[in-house]
Amino acid sequence: MNLQHPLTEVSLVKTIFATVLLLATLARADDTTNSTLPSTNENIQAQIKLEHPNVTSFSILPSVTDPAIKNFDNPHWMYVNRDIVVEHKTDLAQDRHELYLFIPGTHEKDSPRGGKGPFAFCDVAADLGYHVIVLQYPDEMPASVCGNDSDPNAFEKFRMAIIQGGDSKHISVERSDSIENRLIKLLQHLQTIRPKENWGQFLNQDGTIKWEAIAVGGQSQGGGHAALIAIKHRVERVICTGAPKDYSHKFNRPAAYYREESATPKGCFFAFNHHQDYTGGTSPEQLLKNLKALELDAFGSPVDVDIEAFPYHHARILMTSYPVVNVTGSQSEGSLTAHFSMLNPKSADRWKQVWTYLLTETTP
Repeated sequence: MNLQHPLTEVSLVKTIFATVLLLATLARADDTTNSTLPSTNENIQAQIKLEHPNVTSFSILPSVTDPAIKNFDNPHWMYVNRDIVVEHKTDLAQDRHELYLFIPGTHEKDSPRGGKGPFAFCDVAADLGYHVIVLQYPDEMPASVCGNDSDPNAFEKFRMAIIQGGDSKHISVERSDSIENRLIKLLQHLQTIRPKENWGQFLNQDGTIKWEAIAVGGQSQGGGHAALIAIKHRVERVICTGAPKDYSHKFNRPAAYYREESATPKGCFFAFNHHQDYTGGTSPEQLLKNLKALELDAFGSPVDVDIEAFPYHHARILMTSYPVVNVTGSQSEGSLTAHFSMLNPKSADRWKQVWTYLLTETTP
């Protein structure tokens, strides 16, 4: 079922620009078969920068925005095209007045940290008129620890502790370290030090988050947080990659919160996943059950982006088999490669039309 929504003049301009950007990249599909994990190699970053010369990226430590933040103090990253959001140049995309909040996945304790997030995807978002934030948060504990819990609401409690701050069976998070507080303090700080970019527009007058002006996305655990945030708050859109993976092995069914009444219309949810991703102990078949519990199949059957062309029948469930990998276990190199493949900067040319669709498709 396709969504039909009347386009405003502004959304028509956005759609035209996105289509132009798409056509400019359709002939540049990456036909390589390199299946290595995403790299932040400087040569790759330099190549991406050449393709997005007007995007400014910069970082800020969470503790700089709030002295109460003492843990998980790796830098947040921001992306913005000042020619769009400050200069308002007419030959570029219009300022969407929307924040794209990207929430990264689980980062195992004591493993090396650093990097700019999915920088190629973020550059595309900034060139489409988004303000972009890659937010750091308490991310060492995977949500899969809830998979065998006897409490049917274990996944939701775990995630809300991280999103809002609080206690659950598996994790306790101070309010200062929560996703919400970190985002609020970052936006306040950005408005103070970079007022022309107008980061403060994503906060209400009382200092709370203006969720309706925010597109929330994430990879893996971060994609699960994005989905739950959208169920609890009306957001502009949701983009899950390598997610949502909350599947109860105890009850052999998707997490209970997927079936809760959603503050965000289901037509605003998008998921882009790999057919061979078993990471976290959730199979591709179980992930599809999660997406059906979210009722995303109401907008059409899953679409294979390796075969179908933009705009992918306006589906909300997108799948790929690129690259084909050898999976020997849920955390094997093949499964991990599949898990991260949808945002791999080495495949930026291949995915640019998909990313453009996820970021610009008309929503309710």
